[in-house]
Amino acid sequence: MPIRIRWTSKEYFGSLLLLLGMSGISQLYFIYIGQYFLALGNHIIAILIPIGIWVALFYATLIIFESYAQVERREKLRSRFRKAISKSSKLKKFLDFPITKPLLIVFILFNIFFFSTFFISVLFLNNSMAFLTAEILSAIFCLLVANLIERNYGRVRRI
Repeated sequence: MPIRIRWTSKEYFGSLLLLLGMSGISQLYFIYIGQYFLALGNHIIAILIPIGIWVALFYATLIIFESYAQVERREKLRSRFRKAISKSSKLKKFLDFPITKPLLIVFILFNIFFFSTFFISVLFLNNSMAFLTAEILSAIFCLLVANLIERNYGRVRRI
């Protein structure tokens, strides 16, 4: 069973707020795209649905963050007495920050799946319904990938 982080503790509360804010900013990006580039006139579809998707993406990033924290904690327990190795690459330092991997995974998957689903569904539906379909299917896909990462990457193997 994966660890459950106490998010209200002093150590993880900042990460919680960063994950929540970055998920919200990504959905503001999609509200902007929907309103101005896709010409959505329905405010329920253009504003209220992305708020629900924001919660789903936030939950997906929490799942991925907890699975990475599980693996990191396991590695710290195994290698307590190893010599520390300095990391020189700026990309490596950027990716070692705890919230970047979950956010990058979710945002890249969501964007790819959203735009591919939108351009396929716009052939059969109008813009509003294509936007709605693409948002919901992309969020479900991100939740499924987060569950897959949690099951395959973050599980504890008891020997």
